[in-house]
Amino acid sequence: MANEALRILLVDDDEDDYLITEDHLLDIEGQPFQLDWTPDYFSALDIISRQEHDVYLIDYRLGKETGLDLLRWAVASGYKTPFILLTGQGDHQVDLAAMAAGAADFLVKGQIDAQLLERSIRYAVERHRAEAARQRLEEELRQSQKMEAIGHMAGGIAHDFNNVLTAILSFAGLAKRQVGKEHPAYGRLAGIEEASLRGAELTRQLLTFARRQVTVPRIFDLNELILNMDKFLRRLITADIELVTLPLPELCRVKADPAQIEQVLVNLVVNARDAMPKGGTLTIRTTRKKLNKGFDNAAHGNFVCLIVSDTGVGMDKEVLSHIFEPFYTTKAPGKGTGLGLATCYGIVKQNEGHISVESKPGTGTEFQVFLPSVSSGETKELTRPQNDMTAPMGDELILLVEDEPAVRQSLAEFLQKQGYELVTAVNGEDALQQLNTQKDSQPDLLLTDMVMPQLGGAPLAKILKEKMPGLKVLFISGYADESIVQPDVLDPHIAYLQKPFTLDTLAREIRQLLDKE
Repeated sequence: MANEALRILLVDDDEDDYLITEDHLLDIEGQPFQLDWTPDYFSALDIISRQEHDVYLIDYRLGKETGLDLLRWAVASGYKTPFILLTGQGDHQVDLAAMAAGAADFLVKGQIDAQLLERSIRYAVERHRAEAARQRLEEELRQSQKMEAIGHMAGGIAHDFNNVLTAILSFAGLAKRQVGKEHPAYGRLAGIEEASLRGAELTRQLLTFARRQVTVPRIFDLNELILNMDKFLRRLITADIELVTLPLPELCRVKADPAQIEQVLVNLVVNARDAMPKGGTLTIRTTRKKLNKGFDNAAHGNFVCLIVSDTGVGMDKEVLSHIFEPFYTTKAPGKGTGLGLATCYGIVKQNEGHISVESKPGTGTEFQVFLPSVSSGETKELTRPQNDMTAPMGDELILLVEDEPAVRQSLAEFLQKQGYELVTAVNGEDALQQLNTQKDSQPDLLLTDMVMPQLGGAPLAKILKEKMPGLKVLFISGYADESIVQPDVLDPHIAYLQKPFTLDTLAREIRQLLDKE
């Protein structure tokens, strides 16, 4: 048992027994006790309901009522604190009834000494804590399994939906090129594209929640990401919370995976919302900071700082010391898994950044996320669509492997219009068979879906790269797992494009990959 005082409630109508019990506890070395006493059954009901004690010592005889009645009431009410039943004389039937009702132990008053009492209390408390720890671990496991199941389901739904959106975007893009900007239908087709891209944004955020995104670091403007998420974040908070966004009035370029940084922002906003049950102000802002060596064991350097602050209930030092630990949560059961901030911590560290928190009870909380600042380099635009009439062309041979017929058909038609030669296949096995029948022609680029029946994109690319080391590969998918594509092992001739995408985006990705030496 810990050296902090154990809180004990004695329910006994005999004051002499209270004094004897107090003397026994004083004789116990190494463990302080705080003994409270009530002689009345009904006052005990009120005290026990407040759950302020670590163990209860209950006399069997309490006037008209019994300690056994009190024990049964506590168990029926869901109270888990251990009960030790006391009686003036040994009674085997009472002993059995007490243990059956849920008592941790049964002691005969005339036989109790300090050693016996200490051992009984210690065993009762240790068993209770062990059981509580076991139940907590089981709940954490259930939550983890639930999140994993939700993640798989979300990933599957997003994969299928992104295939549908890719086909819609592709056919709309083809129709726009065919009718031209002056045609009355052009605006309607542009509306279809815009609506499809909004749907794509929703599925992308779904994958972010499910942590099913491939990690693809890129240089982007953090301010643009925050502004793009504004509407989505407002849907996460309640009407009595004011959201204030204050981006730095200059480019805040960082290199990270935008989807991961979105996940960090969502988790911090949800935590801020939950910390303001009666409303308040949630502020998101960016700034630049130069950290000295030694901050959070970090090397010195220039950082872009994402700050999320709230005017909520705040946290004390004890909570702050555990805030980034997995499964640690101050929320009620069913209200949180304790993984949100642990995930934020992992993401920020993965992107060579740092995260800190400042808070005091009643004064709100401020999280600061430091991401290494990038001073130069091409910035990836996070908004779409772009001018689809400027899609680059080519004349290379592309092997297109896609199991979704509508996607395969629309992409094949577009690539042929862009001047490329084309070989199409429905899966990896089909692609290998077709290449065997066309041995004189070797593709310059493999454009393949990741998840397909019989043979998927990754193993297909591995087979072909062994035969054709110079082959360029562009993976496309509406859903992929980190175990399928690991960005740190991708060579410069391999790229990944998340579905859905516009035809213009696809054309530029293909051209950029083909032009690499």
